[in-house]
Amino acid sequence: MGNNNKGNMILLTIISVATLLVAVIGATFAYFNISINSKDSDTTIEVTNGTISIEYADNANIQFGAAQAGTLVATKTFTINGLITGSSNLNYQVDLKINNNSYADNELVYTITSNNDSNNGTIIPGNDVRTNIPTGANNVVVGKGLFAGPIPTGALHTYTINIYVADGVTAAPDAQFDAKVSVYQATK
Repeated sequence: MGNNNKGNMILLTIISVATLLVAVIGATFAYFNISINSKDSDTTIEVTNGTISIEYADNANIQFGAAQAGTLVATKTFTINGLITGSSNLNYQVDLKINNNSYADNELVYTITSNNDSNNGTIIPGNDVRTNIPTGANNVVVGKGLFAGPIPTGALHTYTINIYVADGVTAAPDAQFDAKVSVYQATK
């Protein structure tokens, strides 16, 4: 009988440990949830807490060749949805991760428009002033936003980035631009 009780104790211990592992893995998955809605399946988003989802009008990529001065060459619209069940805030940053820009410095510029669809938190300020994009492979910080928790039903921030060839520019005929919009959780 002593061996039978010992066997039952071992079985109960194994079941308890397995149950605890399932609970921890389930909670971790819920805590670190990421959702991407776009035609771009390889979008990289880094999130370390809360739930954030990004919906692009098409995908995260921005690519174009040579264009005339003053031309709008790319428009990228995307919506960020923040969902926070606790009372903490969710800070995020939007970057242009430039893989290749063979235009010269200051030949490309961008503007951003912003909309706080849910009137929650702080959006990246819209800016009609054209901001220069450097040549080469770079990371351009577009700005930081914040969702104020708790927001169990989610809150939306929508952005449109427009990229132009600057006025008075004569771009090289083989000029190329290849970048991706990246959104990830940021510190304050």
